[in-house]
Amino acid sequence: MKVDDNFIRNVRESNDIVDVIGGYLPLVQKGKNYFCVCPFHDDHSPSMSISKEKQIYKCFVCGETGNVITFVKDYLSISFLEAVEVLAKRSGINFKLDKPKVNDKFKEDYEIYSIALSYYKNNLNTKEGENARNYLKKRGITKEAIDYFDIGLSLNGGLVNSLSKKYNIGKLENIGLSSNNKDLFINRIMFTIRDNLGNPVGFSGRKYDDSDAPKYINTKETDIFKKGSILFNYYRARDEIRRKKEIIISEGQMEVIRCHIVGINNIVALMGTAFTKEHLSIIKKERVNVVLNLDQDDAGKLATINIGKTLVENGINPTVIVFSKYKDTDELILNEGKEAFIKAYDNRVNFVDFELNYLKKNVDLSNTLEVSNYINESINVINEINDDVLRELKVKELSKEFDISTELIKSKLQMKDSNKVIVKKSTKNVVKKRYNGDDMSELRILHLMLNYPEVISIYERQLGYLNDENRKNLADAIINYKESHKMFDYADFICYTNVREDLTRVIKEVESYPLNNVESISYSNEELEDYINKVKRKRVKMLQNERTLKINDSIDVSEKEELTNKFLETKKEVLKW
Repeated sequence: MKVDDNFIRNVRESNDIVDVIGGYLPLVQKGKNYFCVCPFHDDHSPSMSISKEKQIYKCFVCGETGNVITFVKDYLSISFLEAVEVLAKRSGINFKLDKPKVNDKFKEDYEIYSIALSYYKNNLNTKEGENARNYLKKRGITKEAIDYFDIGLSLNGGLVNSLSKKYNIGKLENIGLSSNNKDLFINRIMFTIRDNLGNPVGFSGRKYDDSDAPKYINTKETDIFKKGSILFNYYRARDEIRRKKEIIISEGQMEVIRCHIVGINNIVALMGTAFTKEHLSIIKKERVNVVLNLDQDDAGKLATINIGKTLVENGINPTVIVFSKYKDTDELILNEGKEAFIKAYDNRVNFVDFELNYLKKNVDLSNTLEVSNYINESINVINEINDDVLRELKVKELSKEFDISTELIKSKLQMKDSNKVIVKKSTKNVVKKRYNGDDMSELRILHLMLNYPEVISIYERQLGYLNDENRKNLADAIINYKESHKMFDYADFICYTNVREDLTRVIKEVESYPLNNVESISYSNEELEDYINKVKRKRVKMLQNERTLKINDSIDVSEKEELTNKFLETKKEVLKW
């Protein structure tokens, strides 16, 4: 989808960068600029500067730089155009991205599922659907929720018979709608499963009568339905998750539906207890707080432990919702209302405490051996804590609870530390690069060109090249932008370079160079002249080395003389000011 540059500029100018970033992160004003903890690396002190005047941000540690659009893009882990859409919506500008196209290979599969969805939804509104509607009403499922989640009804067959007039019966079985040439789902309330882009890809059918049939029947895995890669409700909840910077993970779709009914919309479900690397990838991409809200039975608690450990191993420290009397959130809200869930949410515990309490649950405190085993297991848990403060607190708590010395606990921790490799988690690795004086000159010239448009003309007149090819490409791009736009605006130029990874990489290099770690860098003509001369001298040295190699390879005296003269002429031209 191609979007006009003027439209993008309008969206950018309609969203003040300080207001937008301040909506996501706490800001501190220092002089003209604002500072915050950089979200793009493992930052512990405010190292990201936001310029209201220039409408750009830059981190003085990792070098990340950009405008309001690139911030939203990287912070929310979305595409550039998705970021434009977010900001357009924020400022009241009409803009809607085209819905991503489905894979043509599976176009027919998606088409069939869309037809099945309409069929099931229509059934629920018929006379035959009255009992199902009454069941849903009794369960507190509102008409709005039925429509929102595309809840429908399968009757005594008919779907496969209808579809088989147009589609191969084998196809219907392959995609999980039929079995033995008959409807797979008979007399069941149908919950639509959509993929992370919003396409219907499967169904979960729940019985609503007193038959001995299984409570749920689900679509088998197919080419378009991979249960392990889908979080139920993710495509609907995504905006709310990003707004609240938090994702609540539940076990089944009923918890999600119940929470939606009472106004809680940053919630998804695993459709079971299996937590996959695909689920982890989605969560890591969002860079939000994680709240585990699985069932309160033994299976749910064990799943919470397993999922929590996986998250901790990947640098995510979740919290856990805990309550009693009821199996899951659906039952809790249905019986005691939204307030009961909010109370449980407000009293949620960190994962370490949950895991320690789980280990302690079946320990006989009068049995010395069991207590000893529990203490050792607790030390294993504490040893996985990355937060030094929390780690120390847990050591003291364990020491106090069982009247054992902190020194003993710490000695065991140290023993375990010596046997493992500790990997510091961070959003992005910050690599400190070493530069020589020539590099510094080129980087400073580019920095001045980006921040002081008048330097662009000086560069064109007095130099016109950089010895590093990638840096020269950036300088050329700056010139081309200025020529085509009749001016230079750094914030807009960042949009211009968005499709060029090589250019954004050099901009990051420029902005992360140590000399740029000040708020306002003025310059003098003498300073600029010095940078330019250093670049020229480097060029002369490179030409001289090239000339020496050619002369050494030549045996003809006249040819050597010609090469020398050409070099002298070039040297004179290069050094001309």
